[in-house]
Amino acid sequence: MTTVLVIGATGKQGGAVAELLLDHGHDVTAYVRSPESPSAVALATAGVRLAVGDLADARALANAAHGADAIFGLSVPFGAGGRDEEVAQGRLLVDTAARADAHLVYSSVRGADRMVVTDIDHADSKQLVEAYLRERRVPATVLGPVYFMENALNVGFSRLTDGVLANPLSPGKPLDQVTVRDIAGLAVHAIEHPDRFVGERIDIVSDRVTGEEAALILGDVLGREIPYRRMPLDQVRQWAGDEIADMFQRFEDTTDFADIDALHARYPDVTWHSYADWARTVDWDHVLRSAS
Repeated sequence: MTTVLVIGATGKQGGAVAELLLDHGHDVTAYVRSPESPSAVALATAGVRLAVGDLADARALANAAHGADAIFGLSVPFGAGGRDEEVAQGRLLVDTAARADAHLVYSSVRGADRMVVTDIDHADSKQLVEAYLRERRVPATVLGPVYFMENALNVGFSRLTDGVLANPLSPGKPLDQVTVRDIAGLAVHAIEHPDRFVGERIDIVSDRVTGEEAALILGDVLGREIPYRRMPLDQVRQWAGDEIADMFQRFEDTTDFADIDALHARYPDVTWHSYADWARTVDWDHVLRSAS
């Protein structure tokens, strides 16, 4: 049994990691801002110990990490402080792992080991965090997720409640995607095998689908036709801002795709999910009912 501190355990990534760690019989502490929140209460009910604080509170974070063998962590983009706030969070997380002598499993973003200015703050911030991590020589494993399958659950953006799947990409444009279930699978595998994973950096992809393919899969799972609708990028810019619009433009222009077969063959102990596999794990009735 490993003692693990999970940062962001009330979110999708951290929640999936905490759940899988529990399933594997580990001792889990969740670092939460609001212990009274429904997500935190559910974690405590499941057997997770709660530690209270935020990602800027060095003392609270150090107390939570005391005695931990491993830390699963991430920094939070899109905060009020922008890129600088996320970089500060990431550096504090690295320093905390160093002082606790814990194996840090840090969830970053694909390609953030390359110091190339993208003008997309939530990607550039993680480049700076990873550079700091390399300087500090903390025992660490870095995961680089791509676009989340779970973004489709934001039905205000994906418009699934309108009976369509909306996205800014061309209908036939492939997009590398990952589910938090596979992030959790690889993260927990790394935590359980630090001898193999310390020093590793792994870009992580579950499947590659086009918008049209995703709509067909969702239609099959939901039992009705789900047409794909391309969302004008100017509309995305108005709704979500320049950073998100610029990110989708880069997705549209990219020809740089991961070698998914090689990745999955390298880590066969992870239960990898195709887009269809993931879609079948979702309680769509709850998702669509909650949004109405």
